[in-house]
Amino acid sequence: MPQAGTLDPNFVPCLNVFQGFPGGDTTQAANYGKASASGCPGPLNTLGIFGLTVPRHFVVPSTQQWNLTVQRSLGRQWVLEVGYVGTHALHLRETRDSLESQNATTAHPVDINSPTFCNPNPCVITTNTFANAIARSRAQGINGYSGFQLFANDAYSHYNSLQATLSRRWGAGYFQAAYTFSRSTDATSTGNTAFNTAFNDESTLNDSRGLSDFDRTHRLAVSYRYDLPFFKSAEGWTRKALAGWAVSGITILQSGAPFSVLDSGAATGFLGGGSAPGVLTASLAPGATPSSAASSGSIGTRIDGYLNRSAFALAPLLYPAQCDPVNNPNFCATGFGNLGRNTFRGPGQQNWDFSLIKNFELTERQSLRFTTDFFNIWNHANFGNPAFTDVEGGSFGKIISTVGTPRLIQFSLRYAF
Repeated sequence: MPQAGTLDPNFVPCLNVFQGFPGGDTTQAANYGKASASGCPGPLNTLGIFGLTVPRHFVVPSTQQWNLTVQRSLGRQWVLEVGYVGTHALHLRETRDSLESQNATTAHPVDINSPTFCNPNPCVITTNTFANAIARSRAQGINGYSGFQLFANDAYSHYNSLQATLSRRWGAGYFQAAYTFSRSTDATSTGNTAFNTAFNDESTLNDSRGLSDFDRTHRLAVSYRYDLPFFKSAEGWTRKALAGWAVSGITILQSGAPFSVLDSGAATGFLGGGSAPGVLTASLAPGATPSSAASSGSIGTRIDGYLNRSAFALAPLLYPAQCDPVNNPNFCATGFGNLGRNTFRGPGQQNWDFSLIKNFELTERQSLRFTTDFFNIWNHANFGNPAFTDVEGGSFGKIISTVGTPRLIQFSLRYAF
């Protein structure tokens, strides 16, 4: 490693300079040479490096929050609360390839200005092929096709919710039911530093806005505790043995988590294969809708086909008439799918926890509490999202896992003095 404060030329890339297309054919790979003098301080070529960049002015994320809640007493110790809660966050971290290959068309060509190597000047690219992908970068000499990432701070999030709570507290226990109807959207739900988080066209965040990965439209949580009145007036050993029972529990019901349907073979005309895993969506087949793409029936009958594969199509070829995978693969590049991020939602989930409690009053200052806790008391299976959502792969739309735990029973004994 170089000395502190010293920039070793071995760590500095050498800028690659555009040197025309072979035979002037802009559908082929452009020629690049090394820059001269100070433009080539080290042995690394800019077309062969993987670049990670940060903004010159990195703004700290900020969050705005607001709420309005109304509380109303309903009598007999019942209280109802209804409120609106919202948040908005700015300057969140996201990662994308902001130098992805540009879309070259006859109406909007990609021009490369080079009086020395273009005759006539500029060189005009009107076709998106595999070979000329690097030449279509927004910065000549830098491999934006599959070798560049920007750690940007322009992502955002929005959250709006209706929150209602009904509760009652009295000497023998309490009851509370909390319901939330909400919608959370953002441009990314993670600040991933290893892979791109922007969906589809990464020159903007337009295709990235969607439901947050953690969004749950409906969520109901009910919690309670009640001291059973049996043998409360008894005395002696009858009271010690049969009184002092209590029950408590928590029940949660919520919507499933959203997910995206992907196409790993999409956007090969603009992003290098494998450079943007998990952020390229598929397309809906003609006549299909997000509603018709989801199968129907009970979740138990949909394990092997939560989604209808026939409702989806691969990302379109840019030039289907010229594409020949054997003799002319250069024109087999694909475009972007038309599905958005987190368009679909997984199975709903529920969980029931229950506790049975027995309190023993040994003396005025000593007590014993025995508790039996039942986690997921009904042993209800909560299924996860489909594990395979890539239309290019097999087992598409299948659910192969559950979330949460099976029924667990826990015994505990507590001595207080």
